[in-house]
Amino acid sequence: MAEDLSPADRASLAAEQGPITMAVGGVLVFEGGPGLEQAAILERLQERLHLIPRYRRRLQAPAPGVLNPVWVDDEAFDLAWHVRRTVLDGSPGALAELVGREASRRLDRARPLWELTVAEGLPDGRVALLPRMHHALVDGVAAVDVGTVLLDPTPEPPAIPAPDAPWVARPYDRREHLGRLARLPLTRATALARDGAQRYLTPSPRRAAADLRAATELLTELARTRPQAPPSPINGALGPNRRYAMHRAGLAGLKAAGRAAGGTVNDAILAVVAGMLRRAYPAMADAASRSPVALVPVSVRRSDEEGAGGNRFSTVLVDLPAGEADAAARVAAVHASMAALKASPAVRAGALLAGAGGWAPPLVSLTLARAMGGVRAFNLVVSNVPGPQLPLYLNGRRLLEAYPVVPLNPANQALNVGVLSYDGGVCFGLLADRDLQPGVGVLAEHLRASLDEVVALTG
Repeated sequence: MAEDLSPADRASLAAEQGPITMAVGGVLVFEGGPGLEQAAILERLQERLHLIPRYRRRLQAPAPGVLNPVWVDDEAFDLAWHVRRTVLDGSPGALAELVGREASRRLDRARPLWELTVAEGLPDGRVALLPRMHHALVDGVAAVDVGTVLLDPTPEPPAIPAPDAPWVARPYDRREHLGRLARLPLTRATALARDGAQRYLTPSPRRAAADLRAATELLTELARTRPQAPPSPINGALGPNRRYAMHRAGLAGLKAAGRAAGGTVNDAILAVVAGMLRRAYPAMADAASRSPVALVPVSVRRSDEEGAGGNRFSTVLVDLPAGEADAAARVAAVHASMAALKASPAVRAGALLAGAGGWAPPLVSLTLARAMGGVRAFNLVVSNVPGPQLPLYLNGRRLLEAYPVVPLNPANQALNVGVLSYDGGVCFGLLADRDLQPGVGVLAEHLRASLDEVVALTG
């Protein structure tokens, strides 16, 4: 009744040391109206939680300090404990402050590693949901979160078939589990033969983990062959607490700006981040200094791969032209750099094929960030992920904005930029160490100024 953790799962747990907390999350902002009360959210989850069975599982150590932990059913599972409610005071920064406090706190490893906060009291009667999931819970092989299960493609919720029988926790028997481990050598050869026959026929979590390890090793080696990222004010020892800021921009304007400067919307977004750093940190604006380096997931799908299924992603190290004063030149510089990187045989060899349930780019970024943290290969993570361009709903209430929350990792990275496009907008989420100067509020102002400058290229 126990499920082994994947290598990525175990690495995520091991990375949670000192000031590092490995919960990924988001901020989902809905229009006001009925259907978003805590009781309604609990009812919706109760109807659909069978779609994500691991969300009723907790960690169990068969032999602490000797054997790896496993997933087992939580016999004391209490859905209401995982769904919290808070009422904000309506001030402009209250929601961001709440996100920062939540991002500073580790999830309870004695329970299933997820939480959902219902935040009321936003301006105009809006309501926000803050899902948080440990990286080990959504390890990419099953990268489905509570937010995904809650949302619908239309105002009228589709009918979701109920499970065949009510969920009942399967008790964990430590003695039986240890006995099964003792018998494992006798069955290993059979299992390996079976896996060998199946790995090229069906998607396999074991194959996915091996692919990720291979890509990680390759990209880590690439990082070691290039100069280290330059010292910067955003790299230093972390404290335990975080601050958060968010900003939404129009997707059409950024697309047009990218085209106007000879690049793409992704190039424009990275140029915006470079402009933010230029404004916030004069040392980075010095054209004589080395450019800051970002770890970025990118699509490396070729035109002849269209329709093949899945998305082919790699993770690259991009020099951000913070020393370039002209916004158009920043977009052009990013475009040239990205084009060269995407065409690199080594980067393509390190690509991962991600389907609907495959390795999601933010999780790939975090895994590689852990692996490459020791070589100071980059200064920050910019996790730019395309999302759905049609509206989503929860109990008939429209999702207006969706901001990513990407945890800080490794322990010398004091700033991350999460970017998610959704329903005609681009949502930026800045997570930083609480003591980073300037703080995320000032950084968000610099981000807005840089956005205005890039979007003005269309004029």
